[in-house]
Amino acid sequence: MFKTKSSKYMVFSFAFTVLMIFGVLLIKNYSQNKKDYYLKVQSDLLLVKYESSYKYLNIMADDVFLMYQNNKKLVKLLSQANKETGALQSVSRQDLYRLLLKNYKRLNHMGITQVHFVLPNNISFLRMYNPQLFGDNVSGNKPATVATNKDHKPHHGFEACRFMLGERFTYPLFDKKHYYLGSVEIAYSTRELLRNVTDEFVHDNHILVSKEIAKGTIIEEELNQNYITSLEDTSYYIEESTHKHIGGKNLYKELYTVQAKEDVRVGIRSQKAFSVVSNYNYQNIILSFLPLSSSNGNKNIAYIVTYTESDYLSNLKIQTNYVLALFMSIISLFYIFGLYVISAQSKLKELALYDNLTKLPNRALFMIEFNNEVNRALRYKHNIALLFLDLDGFKAVNDTYGHQIGDELLIHIANTITSRLRKNDTVSRLGGDEFTVILNDIKDASKAVEIAKLMIEDINKDIVINHEVLHVGASIGIGMYPGDAEEIEKLIQYADKMMYLSKERGKNRVTLYEDEK
Repeated sequence: MFKTKSSKYMVFSFAFTVLMIFGVLLIKNYSQNKKDYYLKVQSDLLLVKYESSYKYLNIMADDVFLMYQNNKKLVKLLSQANKETGALQSVSRQDLYRLLLKNYKRLNHMGITQVHFVLPNNISFLRMYNPQLFGDNVSGNKPATVATNKDHKPHHGFEACRFMLGERFTYPLFDKKHYYLGSVEIAYSTRELLRNVTDEFVHDNHILVSKEIAKGTIIEEELNQNYITSLEDTSYYIEESTHKHIGGKNLYKELYTVQAKEDVRVGIRSQKAFSVVSNYNYQNIILSFLPLSSSNGNKNIAYIVTYTESDYLSNLKIQTNYVLALFMSIISLFYIFGLYVISAQSKLKELALYDNLTKLPNRALFMIEFNNEVNRALRYKHNIALLFLDLDGFKAVNDTYGHQIGDELLIHIANTITSRLRKNDTVSRLGGDEFTVILNDIKDASKAVEIAKLMIEDINKDIVINHEVLHVGASIGIGMYPGDAEEIEKLIQYADKMMYLSKERGKNRVTLYEDEK
């Protein structure tokens, strides 16, 4: 199919390029898959730590709730508060405050930063947030409290509310007769939450809070003092007190390239835990984001963010570059070897099928081409003329001027004969000064004779080689297919015989086989 050396080079180079591109893409894709898997493992690990921490906090909150539910004095005070108003209710609030104050320090050590009792009508009764003060009675209850007061069931979740109050567990309280007394909120600080999900490899961590949620739930003074727009995503605030850069590296301000911001933006839109990678001083830093949902199912109101250094990704990049370099080196060696094979094959083919001097087809290729043309002529019903040509006077030139001049003369004769032929005709050198010509799809024998005579005229002209003027002639014999013979061997014999007959009759002439029948 691809006969010429250049066409083989072109096809082989194309195949090499495709293989090279495919291999590089395959290696990079494999590396990217490993990177994506590793990033997923990091976000899954953060999720597992969070869920484990959340479960632990929940268990502690359940214990505190049961302690309150089983405290007869506390239940009695809440029962009174539901029936009292004004000064009497204030007295009950003071009594409850003093009762809670005994254990509040211990609860603080457990990470609990707030205990808030709310009456069934959603009126805040007592918020233990700053024990140095007499309670903290504020309005504006969170969705979890409203939901618990409505359905008398526990509600848990993250709440973006007063500064540093994050995980919130809300429980319903009842008296002995199962009369509903109100709800109790047990809140843990986000700092406690971060402490539980952070390990020794984490360089930085903080909490992001949705601006939309924060502006409706965090009082303006605290919002202005403690929250700034996040570099990760401008639709979120960073809670500054949770921002902890470990080891003196403030990675938060160093990592956010354009690509990192885009990766984070896409990850947040997925509403799932995710991790991305960025670089700091040639180190790969994993940025893991864990979305937090509120007790009423409002997704992505906040994110836990951790920054972790990763040697794995650095090693993966080195390994990928090494594999790419090795692959390209091996493929390049194969490419060079392939070019050598094509060149060697072409050289062998040239030696086997072409005359080394004139570059014309030799006897072997002549037989192949002649057989192919006979089969084609048989199929399409056309004639072939076979010409045998032998130079007259060539030996004298060789003896007089030497073999170098003789070789130059043979090259000149080959070019002269070729110039008289069509593209679909074939000229071959059988050896010495003997040539054959296959005239395909020839009209009749007279046309073959005409062409042969023109060849003789061309050959008879003065030939100048190395300032020497040479003269040679040509004797030609012609056999016609299928008129003279249908068998290839016979037709070759006839043409060869006619060529010798031309020499016997005085040389420099054409003899047609059908004229000698």
